[in-house]
Amino acid sequence: MAENGWEQGAVLGLALDGTGYGPDGTLWGCEMLVCDYAHMTRMGHLSTVPMPGGEKAAREPWRMLLAHMDRALGAEATDQAQAVVRALHEKPVDTIRAMVRKGLNAPLTSSAGRLFDAMAALTGCAPARLSYEGEAAMRLEALAEQAEGISAPLVFDLRMTGDLLEMDPAPMWRAALQRLEGGCTGAELAHAFHAGLAHALATAMRKLAVRTGLGTVALSGGVMHNGVLVSMLIPLLQGAGLKVLMPAQVPAGDGGLALGQAAVAAYRHRCT
Repeated sequence: MAENGWEQGAVLGLALDGTGYGPDGTLWGCEMLVCDYAHMTRMGHLSTVPMPGGEKAAREPWRMLLAHMDRALGAEATDQAQAVVRALHEKPVDTIRAMVRKGLNAPLTSSAGRLFDAMAALTGCAPARLSYEGEAAMRLEALAEQAEGISAPLVFDLRMTGDLLEMDPAPMWRAALQRLEGGCTGAELAHAFHAGLAHALATAMRKLAVRTGLGTVALSGGVMHNGVLVSMLIPLLQGAGLKVLMPAQVPAGDGGLALGQAAVAAYRHRCT
């Protein structure tokens, strides 16, 4: 908003990133907001899953894959699918599940970054342990660029949970597994994941635009550095009649936080 000189009131905000503490006690990272320089209201989010091992899961993508697949398919079906889910081979799956059951160092997260990590593990493009946070997502983006032709998007579910719009990846995981079992390549699956996520996000923001009467969407968060996703998402938002504010000179990720903080501080100072 600040970079684009926005001074026309509230906008819809779409923040896709790793993890950050939310006021509800979960770790946020895929959030749909209504915000101005003074206030923020959460309007929707990605469904939460456990993050086994806490920050350790940000370095070991297979942990997030296990959490997502167990939620989508159940533990028994996940185990039966290990012929194609090679990232879980010889991993301490039972120990991780016990940790999740007992709620030991397994906070709930709605992180988009950890969703990318899990898909990177499923497609086989992520190492068992990352050298840096974001490595798996970058590998998944590069893999998607190698896809030949266009794959049908993997579909997410959208529903209202109380007052919040929830974007549920469970059907996406079930479809992804079926495609792998049917011989789909990692590149095709990576492309279909990006396409499905872009369509789900655009549909969600269109629904919130109707609900709130707002016609501008501000995009931010480190995931917005993903060229494949952004190249799909922006046309879909614009096709729905929404104006898009996108970072250009300022980093979309943590490097841009200081400008946002300064804008909020300046607004509060001006209003006091």
